Amino acid sequence: MNPVALEKTARRLARTEPGPWHRPSKTQRNAATRLAWALPMLGVLLVGCGPSELDYRPNFLHAASLTRESADRNPTKIAEQAAAVTENWFGSLDQPRWPSGQAEAVRMESVLRCAGPVGRLADKVERGVFRKHCVTCHGLSGDGLGPVSMLLEPYPRDFRRGTFKFKSNPVGKKPIREDLHRTLVEGIPGTAMPSFRALEESEEFANDVEDLVEYVQFLAIRGEVERRAIRLNLQEGIPLETSEPRMQEILSDVVGKWNSAPSEALSVPEPPAWFTTAPSDEESHLEWIQKGKLHFESELTACVKCHGKTGSGDGASQDYDEWTKDWTILAGIDPKHPKEWKEMKPYGALRPVLAKPRNFHWGAFHGGKSPKEIFKRIVLGIEGTPMPPVARAENSNPGLTDQELWELVYYVMHLEDRS
Repeated sequence: MNPVALEKTARRLARTEPGPWHRPSKTQRNAATRLAWALPMLGVLLVGCGPSELDYRPNFLHAASLTRESADRNPTKIAEQAAAVTENWFGSLDQPRWPSGQAEAVRMESVLRCAGPVGRLADKVERGVFRKHCVTCHGLSGDGLGPVSMLLEPYPRDFRRGTFKFKSNPVGKKPIREDLHRTLVEGIPGTAMPSFRALEESEEFANDVEDLVEYVQFLAIRGEVERRAIRLNLQEGIPLETSEPRMQEILSDVVGKWNSAPSEALSVPEPPAWFTTAPSDEESHLEWIQKGKLHFESELTACVKCHGKTGSGDGASQDYDEWTKDWTILAGIDPKHPKEWKEMKPYGALRPVLAKPRNFHWGAFHGGKSPKEIFKRIVLGIEGTPMPPVARAENSNPGLTDQELWELVYYVMHLEDRS
Protein backbone atom coordinates (compact mmCIF):
# COMPACT_ATOMS: atom_id res chain seq x y z
CA MET A 1 0.00 0.00 0.00
CA ASN A 2 1.46 3.40 -0.94
CA PRO A 3 1.90 6.10 1.74
CA VAL A 4 -1.07 8.21 0.63
CA ALA A 5 -3.43 5.25 0.63
CA LEU A 6 -2.10 4.18 4.02
CA GLU A 7 -2.85 7.56 5.54
CA LYS A 8 -6.34 7.59 4.04
CA THR A 9 -6.91 4.14 5.53
CA ALA A 10 -5.81 5.40 8.93
CA ARG A 11 -8.22 8.31 8.75
CA ARG A 12 -11.10 6.11 7.63
CA LEU A 13 -10.57 3.47 10.30
CA ALA A 14 -10.15 6.10 13.00
CA ARG A 15 -13.35 7.88 11.92
CA THR A 16 -11.43 10.88 10.63
CA GLU A 17 -12.14 10.61 6.93
CA PRO A 18 -13.27 14.01 5.57
CA GLY A 19 -17.05 14.34 5.66
CA PRO A 20 -19.73 12.61 7.71
CA TRP A 21 -19.02 9.05 8.73
CA HIS A 22 -20.70 6.07 10.36
CA ARG A 23 -19.72 4.17 13.47
CA PRO A 24 -17.13 1.54 12.48
CA SER A 25 -17.45 -2.11 13.40
CA LYS A 26 -15.59 -3.60 16.36
CA THR A 27 -13.04 -5.06 13.95
CA GLN A 28 -12.49 -1.65 12.37
CA ARG A 29 -12.16 0.01 15.78
CA ASN A 30 -9.57 -2.52 16.89
CA ALA A 31 -7.68 -2.02 13.64
CA ALA A 32 -7.90 1.74 14.11
CA THR A 33 -6.46 1.47 17.61
CA ARG A 34 -3.52 -0.66 16.48
CA LEU A 35 -2.82 1.57 13.51
CA ALA A 36 -3.22 4.76 15.55
CA TRP A 37 -0.59 3.75 18.05
CA ALA A 38 1.72 2.75 15.21
CA LEU A 39 1.43 6.11 13.45
CA PRO A 40 4.08 7.99 15.48
CA MET A 41 6.64 5.34 14.59
CA LEU A 42 5.61 5.31 10.94
CA GLY A 43 5.51 9.08 10.49
CA VAL A 44 7.54 9.47 7.33
CA LEU A 45 6.12 6.36 5.68
CA LEU A 46 2.55 7.42 6.32
CA VAL A 47 2.80 10.75 4.57
CA GLY A 48 5.39 10.01 1.94
CA CYS A 49 7.45 12.47 -0.03
CA GLY A 50 5.14 13.23 -2.94
CA PRO A 51 1.79 15.02 -3.30
CA SER A 52 -0.51 13.75 -0.54
CA GLU A 53 -3.87 14.28 -2.32
CA LEU A 54 -5.40 15.19 1.05
CA ASP A 55 -7.56 18.19 1.90
CA TYR A 56 -8.50 20.19 4.96
CA ARG A 57 -11.52 18.61 6.56
CA PRO A 58 -14.55 20.98 6.41
CA ASN A 59 -15.99 21.92 9.80
CA PHE A 60 -19.01 19.63 9.60
CA LEU A 61 -19.57 19.60 13.36
CA HIS A 62 -19.91 23.36 13.68
CA ALA A 63 -22.31 23.51 10.74
CA ALA A 64 -24.35 20.64 12.19
CA SER A 65 -24.58 22.30 15.60
CA LEU A 66 -25.95 25.49 14.03
CA THR A 67 -28.45 23.71 11.78
CA ARG A 68 -29.79 21.23 14.31
CA GLU A 69 -33.12 23.02 14.53
CA SER A 70 -33.33 23.63 10.76
CA ALA A 71 -34.44 20.54 8.90
CA ASP A 72 -34.24 22.35 5.56
CA ARG A 73 -30.53 23.11 5.83
CA ASN A 74 -27.80 20.69 4.84
CA PRO A 75 -24.83 21.07 7.22
CA THR A 76 -22.54 19.00 5.02
CA LYS A 77 -23.12 21.20 1.99
CA ILE A 78 -22.73 24.42 4.00
CA ALA A 79 -19.50 23.20 5.61
CA GLU A 80 -18.09 22.25 2.21
CA GLN A 81 -18.97 25.66 0.75
CA ALA A 82 -17.30 27.42 3.68
CA ALA A 83 -14.24 25.22 3.23
CA ALA A 84 -14.04 26.21 -0.43
CA VAL A 85 -14.18 29.92 0.47
CA THR A 86 -11.48 29.43 3.10
CA GLU A 87 -9.29 27.56 0.63
CA ASN A 88 -9.53 30.46 -1.81
CA TRP A 89 -7.93 32.64 0.88
CA PHE A 90 -5.53 30.24 2.60
CA GLY A 91 -4.65 27.67 -0.06
CA SER A 92 -4.67 23.90 0.18
CA LEU A 93 -3.29 21.48 2.74
CA ASP A 94 -0.08 20.94 0.76
CA GLN A 95 0.19 24.44 -0.72
CA PRO A 96 -0.90 26.98 1.91
CA ARG A 97 -0.79 30.70 1.18
CA TRP A 98 -1.52 33.94 2.99
CA PRO A 99 -4.69 35.87 2.01
CA SER A 100 -3.97 38.67 -0.42
CA GLY A 101 -4.21 42.17 1.08
CA GLN A 102 -3.94 41.03 4.72
CA ALA A 103 -1.08 42.03 7.01
CA GLU A 104 0.96 38.87 7.48
CA ALA A 105 0.36 37.53 10.99
CA VAL A 106 2.59 34.48 10.54
CA ARG A 107 5.88 33.73 8.83
CA MET A 108 4.82 31.94 5.67
CA GLU A 109 8.31 30.49 5.21
CA SER A 110 7.72 28.52 8.41
CA VAL A 111 4.16 27.60 7.40
CA LEU A 112 5.33 26.23 4.06
CA ARG A 113 8.01 24.18 5.77
CA CYS A 114 5.56 22.64 8.26
CA ALA A 115 2.76 21.94 5.77
CA GLY A 116 2.57 19.10 3.29
CA PRO A 117 4.10 15.62 3.35
CA VAL A 118 7.31 14.80 5.20
CA GLY A 119 10.40 14.85 3.03
CA ARG A 120 13.46 16.77 1.87
CA LEU A 121 14.15 18.63 -1.35
CA ALA A 122 17.51 19.43 -2.92
CA ASP A 123 18.31 21.85 -0.09
CA LYS A 124 18.13 18.92 2.37
CA VAL A 125 15.80 20.90 4.69
CA GLU A 126 13.15 18.66 6.19
CA ARG A 127 9.55 19.60 5.46
CA GLY A 128 6.16 18.40 6.65
CA VAL A 129 7.14 19.04 10.28
CA PHE A 130 3.54 19.32 11.53
CA ARG A 131 2.60 16.06 9.85
CA LYS A 132 5.66 14.41 11.34
CA HIS A 133 5.12 15.49 14.96
CA CYS A 134 1.51 16.62 15.47
CA VAL A 135 -0.98 15.09 13.06
CA THR A 136 -1.40 11.86 15.01
CA CYS A 137 -3.27 13.74 17.75
CA HIS A 138 -4.32 17.09 16.28
CA GLY A 139 -5.24 15.90 12.78
CA LEU A 140 -4.21 17.30 9.41
CA SER A 141 -6.62 20.22 9.75
CA GLY A 142 -5.73 21.03 13.36
CA ASP A 143 -9.23 19.95 14.33
CA GLY A 144 -8.16 17.68 17.19
CA LEU A 145 -9.39 14.60 15.32
CA GLY A 146 -6.14 12.80 14.67
CA PRO A 147 -6.16 8.99 14.54
CA VAL A 148 -5.53 8.60 18.30
CA SER A 149 -7.82 11.41 19.46
CA MET A 150 -10.63 9.12 20.63
CA LEU A 151 -8.18 7.29 22.90
CA LEU A 152 -6.98 10.36 24.82
CA GLU A 153 -8.36 12.36 27.74
CA PRO A 154 -8.39 15.28 27.58
CA TYR A 155 -8.86 15.21 23.83
CA PRO A 156 -6.25 16.89 21.61
CA ARG A 157 -6.96 20.57 21.11
CA ASP A 158 -9.04 21.77 18.16
CA PHE A 159 -7.19 24.89 17.01
CA ARG A 160 -10.03 26.08 14.78
CA ARG A 161 -11.88 27.91 17.56
CA GLY A 162 -8.89 30.22 17.92
CA THR A 163 -9.14 29.53 21.66
CA PHE A 164 -6.02 28.70 23.64
CA LYS A 165 -5.88 27.84 27.31
CA PHE A 166 -2.39 28.70 28.51
CA LYS A 167 -1.56 32.21 27.44
CA SER A 168 -0.47 35.65 28.60
CA ASN A 169 -3.54 37.54 27.38
CA PRO A 170 -7.01 38.09 28.89
CA VAL A 171 -10.02 36.05 27.85
CA GLY A 172 -11.02 36.90 24.28
CA LYS A 173 -7.48 37.80 23.22
CA LYS A 174 -5.09 35.66 21.22
CA PRO A 175 -1.94 34.09 22.67
CA ILE A 176 1.47 35.48 21.89
CA ARG A 177 4.16 33.39 20.22
CA GLU A 178 5.95 32.86 23.53
CA ASP A 179 2.84 31.15 24.93
CA LEU A 180 2.66 28.60 22.13
CA HIS A 181 6.42 28.13 22.26
CA ARG A 182 6.28 27.39 26.00
CA THR A 183 3.57 24.76 25.49
CA LEU A 184 5.58 23.02 22.78
CA VAL A 185 8.83 23.07 24.73
CA GLU A 186 7.40 22.19 28.15
CA GLY A 187 4.51 20.01 27.00
CA ILE A 188 1.39 19.78 29.17
CA PRO A 189 2.17 17.61 32.20
CA GLY A 190 -0.53 15.11 33.04
CA THR A 191 -1.77 14.91 29.43
CA ALA A 192 -0.68 13.24 26.19
CA MET A 193 0.92 16.50 24.99
CA PRO A 194 4.68 15.83 25.13
CA SER A 195 7.62 18.18 25.44
CA PHE A 196 9.50 18.98 22.22
CA ARG A 197 12.48 20.42 24.05
CA ALA A 198 14.74 17.83 22.46
CA LEU A 199 14.12 19.40 19.05
CA GLU A 200 15.44 22.77 20.17
CA GLU A 201 18.44 21.17 21.79
CA SER A 202 19.43 19.37 18.59
CA GLU A 203 21.43 21.02 15.83
CA GLU A 204 19.47 19.55 12.93
CA PHE A 205 15.97 20.27 14.27
CA ALA A 206 16.62 23.48 16.22
CA ASN A 207 14.12 25.50 14.15
CA ASP A 208 11.26 23.00 14.29
CA VAL A 209 9.55 24.41 17.39
CA GLU A 210 9.55 28.01 16.16
CA ASP A 211 8.22 26.90 12.79
CA LEU A 212 5.49 24.82 14.44
CA VAL A 213 4.42 27.87 16.44
CA GLU A 214 3.84 29.71 13.17
CA TYR A 215 1.92 26.82 11.63
CA VAL A 216 -0.34 26.37 14.66
CA GLN A 217 -1.20 30.07 14.40
CA PHE A 218 -1.91 29.63 10.69
CA LEU A 219 -4.26 26.70 11.36
CA ALA A 220 -6.03 28.65 14.12
CA ILE A 221 -6.52 31.74 11.94
CA ARG A 222 -7.71 29.69 8.99
CA GLY A 223 -10.03 27.58 11.13
CA GLU A 224 -11.62 30.52 12.93
CA VAL A 225 -12.29 32.31 9.65
CA GLU A 226 -14.00 29.16 8.39
CA ARG A 227 -16.11 28.83 11.57
CA ARG A 228 -17.21 32.43 11.51
CA ALA A 229 -18.06 32.21 7.80
CA ILE A 230 -20.35 29.26 8.53
CA ARG A 231 -22.02 31.15 11.36
CA LEU A 232 -22.47 34.34 9.35
CA ASN A 233 -24.06 32.41 6.51
CA LEU A 234 -26.46 30.50 8.75
CA GLN A 235 -27.41 33.32 11.10
CA GLU A 236 -27.53 36.25 8.70
CA GLY A 237 -27.80 34.65 5.28
CA ILE A 238 -24.57 36.19 3.96
CA PRO A 239 -23.45 34.24 0.87
CA LEU A 240 -20.35 32.10 1.22
CA GLU A 241 -18.30 34.04 -1.32
CA THR A 242 -14.89 35.67 -0.93
CA SER A 243 -16.17 38.84 -2.61
CA GLU A 244 -18.79 39.44 0.08
CA PRO A 245 -17.76 42.48 2.23
CA ARG A 246 -18.98 40.83 5.45
CA MET A 247 -16.90 37.75 4.74
CA GLN A 248 -13.88 39.95 4.14
CA GLU A 249 -14.58 41.70 7.46
CA ILE A 250 -14.33 38.36 9.23
CA LEU A 251 -10.97 37.70 7.62
CA SER A 252 -9.58 41.10 8.59
CA ASP A 253 -10.92 40.86 12.14
CA VAL A 254 -9.39 37.46 12.87
CA VAL A 255 -6.03 38.41 11.38
CA GLY A 256 -6.07 41.74 13.24
CA LYS A 257 -6.61 40.05 16.61
CA TRP A 258 -3.55 37.88 16.16
CA ASN A 259 -1.45 40.83 15.04
CA SER A 260 -2.46 42.87 18.10
CA ALA A 261 -1.84 40.07 20.62
CA PRO A 262 1.70 41.11 21.70
CA SER A 263 0.50 44.54 22.83
CA GLU A 264 -2.24 43.02 25.01
CA ALA A 265 -0.15 40.58 27.06
CA LEU A 266 -0.30 40.74 30.84
CA SER A 267 2.71 42.26 32.56
CA VAL A 268 3.34 39.95 35.50
CA PRO A 269 4.86 41.72 38.52
CA GLU A 270 7.96 40.27 40.12
CA PRO A 271 7.26 38.08 43.16
CA PRO A 272 7.93 39.85 46.47
CA ALA A 273 11.26 39.25 48.20
CA TRP A 274 9.70 36.95 50.80
CA PHE A 275 8.39 34.71 48.00
CA THR A 276 11.71 34.14 46.24
CA THR A 277 13.76 33.38 49.33
CA ALA A 278 13.40 30.40 51.58
CA PRO A 279 11.51 31.24 54.80
CA SER A 280 13.86 32.02 57.65
CA ASP A 281 11.79 29.88 59.98
CA GLU A 282 8.87 27.50 59.96
CA GLU A 283 6.66 30.12 61.57
CA SER A 284 7.00 32.48 58.59
CA HIS A 285 6.34 29.65 56.14
CA LEU A 286 3.16 28.65 57.98
CA GLU A 287 2.05 32.29 58.10
CA TRP A 288 2.25 32.63 54.32
CA ILE A 289 0.51 29.28 53.89
CA GLN A 290 -2.32 30.37 56.16
CA LYS A 291 -2.77 33.69 54.35
CA GLY A 292 -2.91 31.92 50.98
CA LYS A 293 -5.35 29.37 52.37
CA LEU A 294 -7.73 32.15 53.43
CA HIS A 295 -7.72 33.52 49.87
CA PHE A 296 -8.19 30.01 48.46
CA GLU A 297 -11.27 29.48 50.62
CA SER A 298 -12.76 32.96 50.18
CA GLU A 299 -15.95 33.70 48.26
CA LEU A 300 -14.03 36.20 46.14
CA THR A 301 -11.86 33.53 44.53
CA ALA A 302 -14.30 30.58 44.85
CA CYS A 303 -11.36 28.19 44.38
CA VAL A 304 -12.91 25.49 46.57
CA LYS A 305 -16.01 25.40 44.37
CA CYS A 306 -14.09 23.34 41.80
CA HIS A 307 -10.79 22.39 43.43
CA GLY A 308 -12.26 21.37 46.79
CA LYS A 309 -11.28 22.47 50.27
CA THR A 310 -8.00 20.59 50.17
CA GLY A 311 -7.13 21.38 46.54
CA SER A 312 -7.68 17.78 45.45
CA GLY A 313 -9.90 18.71 42.50
CA ASP A 314 -12.97 17.24 44.19
CA GLY A 315 -15.15 20.34 44.42
CA ALA A 316 -18.90 20.27 43.94
CA SER A 317 -18.83 22.08 40.60
CA GLN A 318 -18.27 19.91 37.53
CA ASP A 319 -18.55 21.30 34.01
CA TYR A 320 -17.56 20.87 30.36
CA ASP A 321 -15.10 22.94 28.37
CA GLU A 322 -16.14 25.34 25.61
CA TRP A 323 -15.08 22.96 22.83
CA THR A 324 -17.71 20.53 24.09
CA LYS A 325 -20.39 23.10 24.91
CA ASP A 326 -19.99 24.51 21.41
CA TRP A 327 -21.75 21.54 19.81
CA THR A 328 -23.82 20.30 22.79
CA ILE A 329 -25.30 22.87 25.16
CA LEU A 330 -25.25 25.71 22.61
CA ALA A 331 -26.99 23.40 20.15
CA GLY A 332 -29.64 22.35 22.67
CA ILE A 333 -27.99 18.99 23.41
CA ASP A 334 -27.51 17.61 26.91
CA PRO A 335 -23.94 16.23 26.93
CA LYS A 336 -24.88 13.83 29.74
CA HIS A 337 -27.45 12.05 27.55
CA PRO A 338 -25.86 9.70 24.99
CA LYS A 339 -29.04 9.52 22.94
CA GLU A 340 -28.82 13.27 22.33
CA TRP A 341 -25.10 13.81 21.74
CA LYS A 342 -24.68 10.70 19.59
CA GLU A 343 -26.68 12.34 16.82
CA MET A 344 -23.58 14.50 16.29
CA LYS A 345 -21.20 11.56 15.93
CA PRO A 346 -21.63 11.38 12.14
CA TYR A 347 -20.22 14.91 11.97
CA GLY A 348 -17.12 14.24 14.06
CA ALA A 349 -18.25 14.52 17.69
CA LEU A 350 -16.36 12.58 20.34
CA ARG A 351 -17.93 11.46 23.62
CA PRO A 352 -18.30 14.49 25.94
CA VAL A 353 -16.02 14.36 28.97
CA LEU A 354 -15.97 16.68 31.97
CA ALA A 355 -13.18 19.23 32.28
CA LYS A 356 -11.66 17.98 35.51
CA PRO A 357 -10.34 20.60 37.98
CA ARG A 358 -6.65 20.29 38.78
CA ASN A 359 -5.57 18.23 41.78
CA PHE A 360 -2.80 20.45 43.11
CA HIS A 361 -1.34 17.67 45.23
CA TRP A 362 -0.09 15.98 42.07
CA GLY A 363 2.13 18.94 41.25
CA ALA A 364 1.36 18.61 37.52
CA PHE A 365 0.30 22.09 36.44
CA HIS A 366 -0.91 22.02 32.84
CA GLY A 367 0.06 25.62 32.13
CA GLY A 368 3.46 25.49 33.83
CA LYS A 369 4.50 25.33 37.48
CA SER A 370 6.67 28.45 37.73
CA PRO A 371 5.33 31.15 40.08
CA LYS A 372 4.71 33.57 37.20
CA GLU A 373 2.81 31.00 35.15
CA ILE A 374 0.56 30.14 38.09
CA PHE A 375 0.03 33.88 38.69
CA LYS A 376 -1.16 34.18 35.07
CA ARG A 377 -3.56 31.25 35.39
CA ILE A 378 -5.11 32.84 38.50
CA VAL A 379 -5.37 36.39 37.14
CA LEU A 380 -6.30 35.48 33.54
CA GLY A 381 -8.21 32.26 34.09
CA ILE A 382 -7.94 29.42 31.59
CA GLU A 383 -9.90 30.34 28.48
CA GLY A 384 -12.21 27.71 27.09
CA THR A 385 -12.54 25.98 30.47
CA PRO A 386 -14.64 26.52 33.61
CA MET A 387 -11.60 28.17 35.28
CA PRO A 388 -12.45 31.91 35.54
CA PRO A 389 -10.06 34.79 36.25
CA VAL A 390 -9.75 35.95 39.86
CA ALA A 391 -10.59 39.62 40.31
CA ARG A 392 -7.50 41.79 40.69
CA ALA A 393 -7.62 44.93 42.82
CA GLU A 394 -6.68 47.68 40.38
CA ASN A 395 -8.21 50.93 39.18
CA SER A 396 -10.41 51.02 42.31
CA ASN A 397 -11.96 47.65 41.41
CA PRO A 398 -12.51 45.13 44.23
CA GLY A 399 -10.32 42.05 44.20
CA LEU A 400 -7.05 40.63 45.48
CA THR A 401 -4.02 42.87 45.67
CA ASP A 402 -0.81 41.65 44.06
CA GLN A 403 0.52 40.83 47.53
CA GLU A 404 -2.55 38.68 48.19
CA LEU A 405 -2.28 37.05 44.77
CA TRP A 406 1.28 36.02 45.49
CA GLU A 407 0.14 34.59 48.83
CA LEU A 408 -2.43 32.52 46.95
CA VAL A 409 0.23 31.37 44.46
CA TYR A 410 2.49 30.40 47.35
CA TYR A 411 -0.28 28.32 48.92
CA VAL A 412 -1.16 26.54 45.68
CA MET A 413 2.47 25.73 44.96
CA HIS A 414 2.98 24.24 48.42
CA LEU A 415 -0.06 22.00 48.31
CA GLU A 416 2.14 19.52 46.46
CA ASP A 417 4.51 19.42 49.42
CA ARG A 418 1.66 18.57 51.75
CA SER A 419 0.26 15.61 49.79
